[in-house]
Amino acid sequence: MKKILIGGAVPVILAAFLGTPYYFGIKAQQSLEEQHKILSDTFFFDVVSHNYERGWFSATETTVIRFHPALLTNLSGQIPANIKTVLDKPITIVNHVKHGLFADGFTPVRASVTSEFQYDPEVQKVLSRFFNDKVPVTMKNTIYLNGSGKLETNVSPFEYEELSGIKLDWKGMQSQVDYQSGFKSYTSQYQIPLLKAVLADKGDIALEDLSIKTHTQEGKTGVDLGSTDVKLGKFSIAWKENIDYNFRINELINMVTDLQIGAFINPTGTIAPSNINVEKLSYQAQTTEKDEQFVDSEGHFTFEKLNYGTEQYGPLDVNISAEHLDGKSLTALKKRWEQISTDKIPEGQAQDMILEAVRKEGADLFVHNPVFKIKSFNFTAPSGYIKVNGDVQFNGLQKNDLNDFNMLLKKMRANVNFDVSNQLLEQFAISQARGLFATDDASASATNPDPKALEDVNETIRLMVAGTVKSLAEDGYVKQSNNTIQTNVLLENNQVKLNGKPFTIQPDEDILADIEADDSPSSASVPATQSAK
Repeated sequence: MKKILIGGAVPVILAAFLGTPYYFGIKAQQSLEEQHKILSDTFFFDVVSHNYERGWFSATETTVIRFHPALLTNLSGQIPANIKTVLDKPITIVNHVKHGLFADGFTPVRASVTSEFQYDPEVQKVLSRFFNDKVPVTMKNTIYLNGSGKLETNVSPFEYEELSGIKLDWKGMQSQVDYQSGFKSYTSQYQIPLLKAVLADKGDIALEDLSIKTHTQEGKTGVDLGSTDVKLGKFSIAWKENIDYNFRINELINMVTDLQIGAFINPTGTIAPSNINVEKLSYQAQTTEKDEQFVDSEGHFTFEKLNYGTEQYGPLDVNISAEHLDGKSLTALKKRWEQISTDKIPEGQAQDMILEAVRKEGADLFVHNPVFKIKSFNFTAPSGYIKVNGDVQFNGLQKNDLNDFNMLLKKMRANVNFDVSNQLLEQFAISQARGLFATDDASASATNPDPKALEDVNETIRLMVAGTVKSLAEDGYVKQSNNTIQTNVLLENNQVKLNGKPFTIQPDEDILADIEADDSPSSASVPATQSAK
């Protein structure tokens, strides 16, 4: 009897031993095919070829990918030549698959997959300059019995130096992605201890203790839902040459809304050689789905301290949210931006196309009564502080209203509270006024302005600000205490209220008259008021 039982058990055990790896090989292939589809749908990759060879106890999956050529062409001006060489060539990923119940040790799994990256000889030559004989990237994918799994990736550290004085210190990167079956949801973690670059006599950049954690799942409208948590221990940058800047904010507003805004809001100037250090920076974001159409999103950005040269700024605490956003419009806008990034675009037209997409694919974001909230904006600068909170709502807005300033104001309700230091307000006005005197002439921008003339302009602006604030306080539009200004700005029914009072203001001539010399009283205008539009 025992012989019969033993004899019957042996075939069963043998069948299980041989059949289980074959069964899990089929299931492992299903999981890897799902992951391959996700890779092939990624907009910045092209899959050149894909092959899967499954055996009884193991399998080999070979995939050749390359970055989308048009994407690299569009970014060619921002990518160093060495990096472009690496990204321009195809990469072969060979997945060595072991399938079976104990393919990964004592923990039951479908399969254990180790990835081997094979590079073009030209790319390998470039990588060897940095990593020497180290393997640049290693990756392991553990697929559990239910199709979920864990994907671990490591980028090796290196130190690099050139005779020109360029130095790189990279301490590597570790990442782990825990995913559900079919990547319906996944949690990612990334750790970068240090990246430091010395750019010869140009300056240097350093990034320390960067950690990123995300949780992602697809919503009903196609929007990626979930959370993001980014922490950065320290970021520093130093430069040894002047940096000219001219941000044309008015052109951006015009592209989005067709509204013509004056150039006075364009920051312009030159940043002298200096350095910036940011400490304990963090960013958290969360996107949730209210129903089958609308999503809410919230972001929280902070840093403890920012040193700019000898001046210290911070802390900064910004918490903003956008509610009742049309999910389909967000998805369409994302797809359009992805398409733009992979299309061949004439030089200089990419920004225009991106903003045009906001006006077309993104228009529905504004026509479903969205609410944008500034839950808190608290910032401390050397010249004082500013605190802001409030919200902006659009009610009954139509797409055509985005091109009609009066209709935009009529259907918008904004309620914002301000608490700001006098000195900070003066400094802001001075920096804006400098943009008015700026010129696009390169030879003029290279000329150092007369310090005395510049200080005279600054003092004039301070007097103008002080006179304006005093007048507003006397009329009840703002409150003043301890060198600070508080007010509430309400825009409703095409009318502006400051501190609960319908806003009227003297013409500019009368405001300027307060600071004119006493010997020219005739130049002042006759007092008058008008409603703000």
